[in-house]
Amino acid sequence: MLREQIVERDVECQLSDGTILRADVYRPDTSERYPVLMLRLPYNKKTKRYYDEYISVPRLVDAGYVVILQDVRGRFASDGEFYPFVDEGKDGYEAVEWAATLPYTNGKVGLFGMSYHGYTQLAAAVCAPPSLKAIAPVMTMAEPHAAMLSEKNGPADTGSFFTWTLESILPNQLERRRPEKLEQLKTYAGQLTKWLAYAPANEWPPLKDLDPDSFFFDFINQELSEDTMERIHVLNRLADVDIPALFVGGWFDALLEPTIKAYQAYGGPSSLWIGPWTHSEMTGRAGEFYFADSATSLGVDKIKDPTELHIRWFNHWLKDEVLGMEKSVHVYKMGQRLWEALETWPPQGEMRSFYLQSEGNAQSRYGNGKLVSEPPTREGGDGFVHDPKNPVPAHGGNSLVAGQESGMFDQRAIESRRDVLMYTSEPLEAHCDLLGLVQAEIWVSSASSLLDLFVRVTDVYPDGRSYNVVDAYQRETVKPGVPSCLYITVNHTAYRLRGGHSIRLEIAASNAPRFDVNLNNGETTRTSSGGVASEQVVYHGARYPSRVIVPVEK
Repeated sequence: MLREQIVERDVECQLSDGTILRADVYRPDTSERYPVLMLRLPYNKKTKRYYDEYISVPRLVDAGYVVILQDVRGRFASDGEFYPFVDEGKDGYEAVEWAATLPYTNGKVGLFGMSYHGYTQLAAAVCAPPSLKAIAPVMTMAEPHAAMLSEKNGPADTGSFFTWTLESILPNQLERRRPEKLEQLKTYAGQLTKWLAYAPANEWPPLKDLDPDSFFFDFINQELSEDTMERIHVLNRLADVDIPALFVGGWFDALLEPTIKAYQAYGGPSSLWIGPWTHSEMTGRAGEFYFADSATSLGVDKIKDPTELHIRWFNHWLKDEVLGMEKSVHVYKMGQRLWEALETWPPQGEMRSFYLQSEGNAQSRYGNGKLVSEPPTREGGDGFVHDPKNPVPAHGGNSLVAGQESGMFDQRAIESRRDVLMYTSEPLEAHCDLLGLVQAEIWVSSASSLLDLFVRVTDVYPDGRSYNVVDAYQRETVKPGVPSCLYITVNHTAYRLRGGHSIRLEIAASNAPRFDVNLNNGETTRTSSGGVASEQVVYHGARYPSRVIVPVEK
């Protein structure tokens, strides 16, 4: 039975520049003072997902907290102008100190939230508000521009950026300044999956039409000032933060790598939890797979669920209760239906190499590409044609794109394409437990000075089904026609390849509509259109020992 609660709507927080932010406050119906747990978000504080789906606000209140859900500057009930990420550090500092002075609080504040509102915590933490005692950033990033659109000449996750801007940000932007466009927005939103393929991205019709002055164009054209980039990228300042932080990631979350990167850079006491979760779901379902004991009974201590995990974390740092977690890293091991506690991430283990080999025909799953444990002595290579008008489609993985689902899916349809190279090991004699960061070193040449490579590691079942485990997309500037070695950090995982299964490496030159497409002329669909079909060659052998490197648990 939950205790009685008081709810106050649109409580005003006036910032030093006069801007008023508004928050809903949930608190126990008593005269006592309690610590605060605050979530600062751009997605409407009244949305059900942030009240009792992701984390249960009623249970946080019942655990003895004042819970504050605040719309950030320029969003929903709050005043001011919204420009993503820029104001979250200073505004977060002031919001924390405001919350600490409320008459029903005891002056101690914690921040929680996922994705953008995970970032609002990191941005506030680097500003070191005195009343901030702990944070819990979930599935987030410390370099938002780099995480979404990469640095100059890197691959741009335009599919996710289109989706986020149109679905999550634009509706409220139009309500505030161009309400006459809302009906037109519905039309574009209904056709979003079609518009994802539009090129060039920096001329995207939905935004050109609906909100031509949007931040969208600053981001997509990489026209952010140095001052703006310095304000929004906080990764290089995390080492100086001493506020305790609970990081939570998902094996199939689009922000898994940025979350781990922030954890590794963090200077204060910290903990990392990773489950088989996607950005939108922490139930254990990830594509065609369901991973039991991942939504409840978390960790080796069998913590009830993510809400209970947050309560434990904040009870320790805001109420001086025993944390009860000896080790700082907790990961769900897919294929074993268990959690493991570790001292560090990634853990120390054996790095095992599988080398690429073929008879010159590794195109598609019907080719003769192999993964072998010893470096081949014979030189070889496999060519494939990348046609920007017919890019290889994205399917599953760590996606956050409209019309796409995250998680594990059978890749056989894509593996039947001749513009996808395939290298497959012999069936494994025993289980092989991957635990850590998968890497690859691929020797490749292109007729263009701009070279793209998409790599994916899959688990091949005895009946031929092939399920994605990790993948990565990399772009490099190269000398045309000359073999270059691409060093690729594919992604992190904890996954059992069962005995009798095989490990496979897929290689392609596109992954659409998630990433902008290389046009084979030095340009991409980020800023151009058209393009020409062109051949790329992947090399292997003693001179060019292309390989995938997997972390095998000791």
